[in-house]
Amino acid sequence: MSDNRRQDFRIDDVLPMRDELISSEEFEHQKSQLGIRSRQNSMLRSMVGRDVFASVSHDSMNPDLANAIETLDAKLNYLIGVNMLNDANRSDLQERPVNLSVTGASFHTDKPYRSHDCLKITMMLPSFPPMVLELIGEVTWAKPEKNGTLHIGVRFHFRCSEEEDNVAKYVFQRHREHLRLRLKDEGNIALN
Repeated sequence: MSDNRRQDFRIDDVLPMRDELISSEEFEHQKSQLGIRSRQNSMLRSMVGRDVFASVSHDSMNPDLANAIETLDAKLNYLIGVNMLNDANRSDLQERPVNLSVTGASFHTDKPYRSHDCLKITMMLPSFPPMVLELIGEVTWAKPEKNGTLHIGVRFHFRCSEEEDNVAKYVFQRHREHLRLRLKDEGNIALN
């Protein structure tokens, strides 16, 4: 099993997600297709937070107008993010514990997966705006649990650099948060 262990940063988190078995033929087809949610998410994330008027010189604009436009842009970005979050909350994604890394994930499931099964995994990464990814991967191991579920490990197959970049950014961000909390806790213990 040591060959299957991921060697990169891993985080434990609770994420809204869904997993489903796909055929090996569908997996091969999906390898060349970028998921629609990944495309939409990539486009929306590039729009949100991007200053549309960055190329316009603020010197030539009325300062009051420039401030009003910046405020309006921030409010629109907020509304886009809230709308995406509401859409994700109405979906059929279920929150559950997942151990996530850039290369894959492990989680519990009640579905009867076996090693080498191909999966489609939809997950929402809680960021602003929320990021919904449709990933594909292969089950690398499956271990039965006493409660009747399976604990499985899945190796992702990224279809575009945006998928991998988004997972990597989230994992590194959460890893930094965990390190900061641990350092803060250790500092508080040392002070007491």
